[in-house]
Parts: sequence; structure tokens; C-alpha cells
Amino acid sequence: MSRNLKEVSARSYISADTYNDNFFSYVVSTGPSPQFKKTGALVAVNGATSVNCPAGRILRENGKKLFPDAYDGVHTYMVGVFDIISNLSGYINPNDPVFAPFNGDRPNYLKDSVNSQAKNLGAPTLTQGHVVCSGDIITGGSLILNSGNTGVANMTSGVISGSFRKLTVNAAHCHAGSTIMLTYAGQNASGILSAEAIADGSFQIVSSSTTDHSTVMYLIVN
Repeated sequence: MSRNLKEVSARSYISADTYNDNFFSYVVSTGPSPQFKKTGALVAVNGATSVNCPAGRILRENGKKLFPDAYDGVHTYMVGVFDIISNLSGYINPNDPVFAPFNGDRPNYLKDSVNSQAKNLGAPTLTQGHVVCSGDIITGGSLILNSGNTGVANMTSGVISGSFRKLTVNAAHCHAGSTIMLTYAGQNASGILSAEAIADGSFQIVSSSTTDHSTVMYLIVN
């Protein structure tokens, strides 16, 4: 079989952000005599910058690996990768949130993104489970939320409590730790709005105007 038709390593990664601060070389230095003790350390890859290590770059494993304890100064399992665009090589933590798996299982003569369209740089996610994110959600398209996370309420149904009008909204997607965003969809003796008494299954829209009969749109962010 022609070597051009042979498949490359299927283990590749795509950067979700600039990764120069998460891209390392492993260097070993020798101490003075008489011990000549050797110590290892992970250092930034020489020449790696935010310009040549951008988001959307595909990194292919080169077979090198660093194991904790087996290599001095290494505390996390690291894999060796190379960037065919910048020709830089180094080590990354394969479970670092900066990197996502990328299917590189292809004949050697094909490019990583066959028709050079940006949409080929990553796979979609289809799940009926939770998506838990501790970082930013960055989208180039629309962010579509479940209908249960948004809604419209009319303050006319609220009750006056002191100098405020309060309306309790029942919402199954609301939790005690939710953030509620409010804006007027139509004003009628409007006031200043706040979301209060946020609990599992409900929250209150509070207006500083006791005569507020406006329509309020809400967004529940969990």
C-alpha cells in the first residue's frame, strides 16, 4: 500500500482557545558536581505565541508521552503533539479544557478539514443529559434556550406589598441558584424591576411601582 494512503494517527485535538500558555517543552538540566543531579521541567514552547497558537488549530499526537513521577517535574499525564501549520511541537494535557478531541482518522494525503470549511473543525453535541460548563460559552450563531427558561408575565396579576408590586412566577426550570434576567416587553406605569425570592420552581418579579401593569419578559439562566 502506498504510504500516502496509510491512515494517520486517529488521536488528534482541536484547540478551543489560544493555547500557547498550555503548550510545553520538557527540558532536563544537570546540576553541579559531584552529584550531577538531573532535574526536569515543563517550560513554554519556544516561539509559541497567541498568534501562531490560535483557536481552531488541529494538533496531532506524535507518540511521545510524559508520565507523572516517571519524569521529574511532571505531575500530570502529558501527550506529545505537533502543529502541521506552525511546525511547532510540544506536550499538552489531553484533558485540558483548552483542547477537544478531533477525528483525525483519514488517509495521509487528505487535509484535516477536507473542504476547508470552518464547520468541519468540530462535531456537534446531541445529548439528553446535562451540559455542565465552568467556562465561557462562545457561539458564532444563535443560543437557543428551552422554552421553559423564557417567558412573559403581566404585572397586573401581581399583589401590592408595601411600596412594591410583586408577582410570583412558577417556572419548572428555575432553581434556588438561578440567575433571572428581566426586561419590559410593554410598559404601563412601569418601575424598577428586580428578581427576588428565587427558589426551586418559582421566583418573584418585584416592581418599584405599585401601579405597574406592564408586561415583563424573563430569562432563567442556570
